[in-house]
Amino acid sequence: MDEHSKSERILQLVHKLGVLRPKDLVPHGIQAEYLRRLCDRGLLKKLSRGSYVAAGTRLSRDLLLALVARAVPNGVICLETALAFHGLAAFDMEKIHIAIERRAAKPRVDFPDLRVARLGGAAFTEGIEIHVLENVRVPIYSLEKTLADLFKFRNKIGPHIAVDALRSALSQRDIHLRKLWHYARLCRVERVMKPYVDALLPA
Repeated sequence: MDEHSKSERILQLVHKLGVLRPKDLVPHGIQAEYLRRLCDRGLLKKLSRGSYVAAGTRLSRDLLLALVARAVPNGVICLETALAFHGLAAFDMEKIHIAIERRAAKPRVDFPDLRVARLGGAAFTEGIEIHVLENVRVPIYSLEKTLADLFKFRNKIGPHIAVDALRSALSQRDIHLRKLWHYARLCRVERVMKPYVDALLPA
């Protein structure tokens, strides 16, 4: 495969994958050096270490989430970022909250700023929804799981955020209460959440 063919193949891959990583080139026998060459030619744009997109791609919420999903393939978008994705908070383009397994190595990502939450067992693996953003499969916790997580990490992120999120969710969304209590038990916050849910639900 000559240089032109390799370049064309890379451009095909970036449009297919949304966010291109050097390891994506390995099955095609293409060296990572070609990514730099295409950046120099203005055909690719480097967003962070090891993450490339097509030139002219605008930074957006979906692109940031896709970027993180490709950089941290075993992570799950969580907490305030997941809440924003579900439409109950403003999306912060400066930082992304991501959950990883309790014993996993901390992700090495230089952009965007990652706020890491560690979870174990079913508290990590359950409640995951897959959303396809910029051609990338992005794992994001469901709204019910996110609400439970906000209470679990309330001392870290602020208890008012958890309570305000629960109030907004119960007033604006059709919350599946059975799922909410299931995740509350998984996260061991059922007793903490119950008084707020009882107070916020109509009698």
